[in-house]
Amino acid sequence: MNPSEQTKILIVDDDPDTRDIIRLSLDSESYRITEAKTGVEALEKVITHEPDIIVLDVMLPEKSGMDVCRILKENIVTAHVPVIMLTAKQTTDDKVEGLNIGADDYLVKPFNPLELEARINALLRKMRRDLYANPLTHLPGNVPIEKEIQRAIENKEKFAALFVDLDNFKVYNDNYGYAAGNRVIKFCANTILNSVKQYGNPDDFIGHIGGDDFVILTTPDKADQLCQGIIKLFDSLIPIQYSEEDIARGYLISEDRRGEIKKFMLMTISIAVISNENNQFIHHLQVAEKAAEIKKHVKKLEGSNYQKDRRKFSDTNSVKKNEMDD
Repeated sequence: MNPSEQTKILIVDDDPDTRDIIRLSLDSESYRITEAKTGVEALEKVITHEPDIIVLDVMLPEKSGMDVCRILKENIVTAHVPVIMLTAKQTTDDKVEGLNIGADDYLVKPFNPLELEARINALLRKMRRDLYANPLTHLPGNVPIEKEIQRAIENKEKFAALFVDLDNFKVYNDNYGYAAGNRVIKFCANTILNSVKQYGNPDDFIGHIGGDDFVILTTPDKADQLCQGIIKLFDSLIPIQYSEEDIARGYLISEDRRGEIKKFMLMTISIAVISNENNQFIHHLQVAEKAAEIKKHVKKLEGSNYQKDRRKFSDTNSVKKNEMDD
């Protein structure tokens, strides 16, 4: 394995036997281990080695593990690094103090090395999810979306990618304000989550591209029901996001991109469905390009709608160009 792909772990303990136990239990190609014997040395090695995770003993010379953890969590550069604290004490007070200052997990000595590795891996998975999650909805963002579509392509799985987009959201955001716009985005996310739970598969993937754009990766047999369910639920609940006056009028008055005053209908939802049943994709960019093409058509329709692409995909030149641009 390339050293750059290894998980970097900093073990901080003044007991050499404990450091040996941890190092030997994690001695594999997946980890690159650095050790520190004191709190001061730990802080120095955090800067020089930039660990992905820290296993930190509470009782340390020079500076305690509690102090080290507090310093790390108060620094914006190191606050995201997961910390597992080790202690020889089983008192609740120690655990509470450690968790209150930002420790991500806690283990009491003597511990099972297999349990430590399991907790390390669990924290790393959570950290990676949080790193790429949308901060508003906490759904996976662009990087996980692209990886999931690419994975389905490479594994030759039959899939349907539903690209969900709100119509007239910008006008709503301009009229009602940023906070109300965020509330609508969360409402849309919940609409999708509830619909997938009711009409989709248990392992369907839901991602948030950003703004009012979402993606669902499901199986082709679920696509129609999912689209219909999302539209029905969205249309039934979206009126509560508007004032009674705007609902009665049926539209908002706002400037378009040219600065002209126009009437804009209340928000609707558009879904472009791209499947590999009749298409052979080799890259996730092809799926996104086809979705953008279909979305242009469906957004011209009145009200909430979805449209499935039934034409075969053959143009790969644009994908190659985008790959070079990246």
